[in-house]
Amino acid sequence: MEELFISPGRAIEIHGLPQTLKKAKPDSLTKPALLRNSGAAQDVVQNNHQSAKNVVITNGTQNGGFDSGAQYPEIRSVLSEPQQALVSTISAGQEAIENAHSLLNEKAKLPPLGNDPASVRWKETQWNTNQQAVQSQVSAMNAATAQMVTLTGQGDGTDHNAVGAAVNTISTNLPDMAREVKMLAALMDDKAMEGDDLMGAARTLCGAFSDMLSSAAPATNEPRQTLLSAASRVGEASYRVLYTIGEEDVVDRERQDLLLGLAKTVANSTAALVLKAKNVASECEDEYTQNRVIGAATQCALATSQLVACAKVVAPTISDPLCQDQLMEAARDVAKSVEGCVVTCKDVYREESSLMELGGAARDVTKALNDLLNHIKDGGPDKIPDIMDQIMVASGELIASHDSKEMFLQARILAQATAELIQAIKGEAESQSDSDLQKRLLSAAKALADATADMVEAAKQCASSPNESSQDLLKRAADHLRES
Repeated sequence: MEELFISPGRAIEIHGLPQTLKKAKPDSLTKPALLRNSGAAQDVVQNNHQSAKNVVITNGTQNGGFDSGAQYPEIRSVLSEPQQALVSTISAGQEAIENAHSLLNEKAKLPPLGNDPASVRWKETQWNTNQQAVQSQVSAMNAATAQMVTLTGQGDGTDHNAVGAAVNTISTNLPDMAREVKMLAALMDDKAMEGDDLMGAARTLCGAFSDMLSSAAPATNEPRQTLLSAASRVGEASYRVLYTIGEEDVVDRERQDLLLGLAKTVANSTAALVLKAKNVASECEDEYTQNRVIGAATQCALATSQLVACAKVVAPTISDPLCQDQLMEAARDVAKSVEGCVVTCKDVYREESSLMELGGAARDVTKALNDLLNHIKDGGPDKIPDIMDQIMVASGELIASHDSKEMFLQARILAQATAELIQAIKGEAESQSDSDLQKRLLSAAKALADATADMVEAAKQCASSPNESSQDLLKRAADHLRES
């Protein structure tokens, strides 16, 4: 059908199209575009809205006005400003991933070295520095990936700016990781180890991150499971990188396996709860209440899928506080969804025995979640001595160095280690019943945080203006951090 003449809100005359006319003619499009103030054009997209909308564009107008040559309106997806910004961020992230992948085509070229003490010491320093840097970068990227999993599960309430920040974390760290991997691979060859395995593992990680970013694009047609599967592959690939450089030992692997086992227990318990909720739904009297219960049960299943995906992502780096925080956030989402499911069922259904079974299933999920959370907080060995050693080594390397680039790298490692130490101190404070001891621990954590902030600021100045003055300032900040 074609509208011969349009007044705002209604057609005056409508007649059929000629059979010979099959598609719109480009030269029939009205220019410039006009948005008529009619009933058909009432769905105007606001820039600050979080979700994409389909908009009909015909004759250069939105849902308003036809001429004799435009029979097939074009449907376009219009993104909000935050979504458009995220698309740009993801595009830049893909470029960074491609850059990192290209860096991994060949290993670093080592300078001519012998077996004299100075050469051996140089190789050991390079190995330790780059190994620690890769561990730190992989931890940050895994935490960002887990954050993307939880953020993108919010539907229209997704915070696209926060998702973009997580993407930036990945795109910033991955090229740096590739450069360190190149050096480590070259050093592995020098040790008669297989550096090609590390290069291949790092390239696989790049591919996993690329898939992750593609599946997180706004208005994507990919199902939710695609993103969750991509996140799981990031966890598998990151474990392979860390294992190859010797950053994963038997104790770490056992803790990871236990973590994944506890997450699976949560999933099994939630599946039982969902089944009980569906039984309640089947006994509801009308379709509306059935849909309410089914919707609440579905939300439990989705939140649990996110939790399992997050566990797979952060398992290789679960000692990192940021990774722990992301997994605990995913666990809290499961707890909220379970509570919502129970409340909904009680609100629409009164049969006592079914509700008691539902409540028992909910308690099983709560217990499984508590077991998981306790393992996240306390399941690993005491890392504080290792963190202290790392702080002393990194600060010592920084103070002894005269290369601004090397000093900045050591400052990054030092900042990551102190962040872990602060988190550990706070955790210790929370477990104390003695209020005075708790206050002293929190005071120590604050002093350490202030000293770290000063050191980070000095490192930024050293990086932007590498000279003797800025180097001395950074060294004094690092020395103050050691004493804190």
